[in-house]
Order: sequence, then structure tokens, then C-alpha cells
Amino acid sequence: MVSSRTMRVFAVALGFATMVSVQAAAPDTIKERQQGLKDMGAAFKTVRDELAGGKDVAKIQAASATISKAANAMANWFPAGSGTEAGVKTAAKPEIWSDAATFTAARQKLVDEAAKFSTATKSGDLAAIGGGVRGLGGACKNCHDNFRVKED
Repeated sequence: MVSSRTMRVFAVALGFATMVSVQAAAPDTIKERQQGLKDMGAAFKTVRDELAGGKDVAKIQAASATISKAANAMANWFPAGSGTEAGVKTAAKPEIWSDAATFTAARQKLVDEAAKFSTATKSGDLAAIGGGVRGLGGACKNCHDNFRVKED
């Protein structure tokens, strides 16, 4: 029979091991999210550029797929311990974790807008695509305004 003291020691050790594991993975997670967000930003720029001049629907559709993929993957990009405490430069505000419900709702809005935009791009109708990009841009702006440290 295992004593309650042994169980407490085991629980503390397991908690510490989990914390160390999360902290060790945090730099990789931060790099993954930074790359994913850069990819999403580049895709959004492609959409804007094509709507402004190129009008290449295939490029817009490919960019939309990148945006949707990143928006969905974002659910795994902000685990506890992957803020500035991880020792890696990040523009993620602490509110991502301290107000997780609001952040989750904002991320879900991005996922929803990305899906709507994807539907618009599949139509091939540039007017519908242009209309859809406003909602997507608004969802991006919402997170930037509330959950990202402003760049100097």
C-alpha cells in the first residue's frame, strides 16, 4: 500500500516534470506560431495585392487556404508558458492567457471569417471575394489590437 506522503511526493514530481516539459517546448511552440502568423500575414498580403491589381483568383484561393489552415492551427499555438516567461521574444500579450475566454472567442471569429472568405474565394467572384476580405481583416485587426504588443 502506498502512503499518502508518497502519493503527494509523486504528484509534486509529476507536476514539476510537466512544467519543465512545457517550458522546454515553449521556444519551439513560439517559433512555430511566429512562422504560422508570418505565413498568414504573407497570404493576406497576397490577397490584398491580387485584389488591387493582379486579380488572379487561383492565387487568392491558395492564400485563403493558407489563412484557414493557420487560423485553425492557432488553437495549439498559445499553450500556458509560451509567453515572455519562456525567454523567447514574443509579441503575445499576457491577456492571451489572463483573459483566455476573450482570446478564444477572438480566435474563433478568425476561424469563422476565414471559412466565410474561403467560400467567397471558391465562387471566383472578385466582388464577393473583396467583400469577404473585410470581415477577415477585421478579425485579424481585433487580435492585433487586443492581444499583440504594438511594434515600435
